Amino acid sequence: MNFSRSIFLGAILFLFQCVISPIKNTPMKEENRILSWDKREAEAVKILTDLIRIKSVRGNEKQAAEYIRSIFEKEGIKTKFISEPGHPDRVNLIAELEPNIPTSEKGLILGNHLDVVEADPKEWTEDPFAGVIKEGRIHGRGALDCKGLIAMQIVSFLELKRSTIPLKRKIMFLSMADEESGSERGARFLLKAHPELFKGYGYMLNEGSFGTKDVAIPGSIIFNIQYAEKGNLWLNVRAKGEQGHGSTPSQNYPGLRLLRFLTEVLEYDTDIRISEETQGFFYQLGSISSFPKSFILKNSNIPVLRRLLYGPIRASRQLSAITRNTKAVSGLKTEEGKGHNVLSSLAEAKLDVRLLPGFDPLEYLKEIQKVAEKYEVEVEPAATVPTDISTLDSILFQKLASVATRKIPGSVATPFISPGKTDNAYFRQIGMECYGLIPVLLNEKELTMLHGKNESISIENLKLGTQILFEILYQMN
Repeated sequence: MNFSRSIFLGAILFLFQCVISPIKNTPMKEENRILSWDKREAEAVKILTDLIRIKSVRGNEKQAAEYIRSIFEKEGIKTKFISEPGHPDRVNLIAELEPNIPTSEKGLILGNHLDVVEADPKEWTEDPFAGVIKEGRIHGRGALDCKGLIAMQIVSFLELKRSTIPLKRKIMFLSMADEESGSERGARFLLKAHPELFKGYGYMLNEGSFGTKDVAIPGSIIFNIQYAEKGNLWLNVRAKGEQGHGSTPSQNYPGLRLLRFLTEVLEYDTDIRISEETQGFFYQLGSISSFPKSFILKNSNIPVLRRLLYGPIRASRQLSAITRNTKAVSGLKTEEGKGHNVLSSLAEAKLDVRLLPGFDPLEYLKEIQKVAEKYEVEVEPAATVPTDISTLDSILFQKLASVATRKIPGSVATPFISPGKTDNAYFRQIGMECYGLIPVLLNEKELTMLHGKNESISIENLKLGTQILFEILYQMN
């Protein structure tokens, strides 16, 4: 009797430990089919190719904003340009659609950024700033990050106005500057200098992740919805000493001390952590896996099962990034001159540290500085941004998951922690519920195009993303 009772109590305890699906059964209106892609395809393609041809590499956002304004003005939509004083070309653009009647419903922002990263034409098959259309794909810098999203949002925003669907919440189209270099002239400036712009808004749908096809699990179709981001800790590292001759090195010259420090700090704190914030992600992967993998993934909070996932996690850059505090050497420099025989008096490095929820960047900095003391190395923070997170039970997250998976039968939505930072981080700091998804389906090769060479997007993905975004606007109203 006691043995049976123990088994029963153990089973109950086990059930209470189990993770549950973060995706709820959300009430949905019947799918709206007002948006006709046959009519809008040429419009979306032209917008994207035109935007790619505007070379807004870490700047020149004003030209891109003026192009978007010209589109909206033709449809009778007013826009605002806002830039930080002294930086007239780093423009942020705002356009709004107002609800039909006064409402207490929180507004929704369609967020994006106008700047892109560098692209060397010599490394590309097609000119990165020509907007070439070839074999059903639009090629160029920004096709995925994130001018493709801008084109999808413009068409969805315009179609919402054209359709005369009654609005119960206001909708903002927000194109921001400077996202690729830290958002100082964009999101951070807007929130600090013009917080009144966002009064009455409670939700943002922005970049932050993608849907994937045949990536995490063979044959899978997954919409990864960013609801949280790791913390940033960017560090400047310096080792100083006397200049020396390469033929008679000391045991303590700056370059050697810096190298030893970097070796130790890269090996510090490499543990895998499947926290509460990532359990929902693994649960959803389990829902499309076969037994016993499905059982293990759905119960990743149980230590004995969690350890079975460590091998696959270590083999995947993406999975490692969302389950570990990562450190990367993003810069190295000495001042030895052109020769090989001078030991520089100064050796410098940059470290990019990304932290999981639960880790304070400043406390983590202290731990790294303790390591640095052993090697007489200076470590100073260049930038720190804490972890940020939105809830999983908000109406926007749940409707986004439902809309995306209803559009592609057999697909699954997952809550995703982004290893990198987006503008969502700053809007979460003012209490806004922010989610990141460019609703396209990318394969492994396409994922490598982000900030890489030969970036492109298929016209089919441009269609899918536009349809999902428009449906989200419809369902949120």
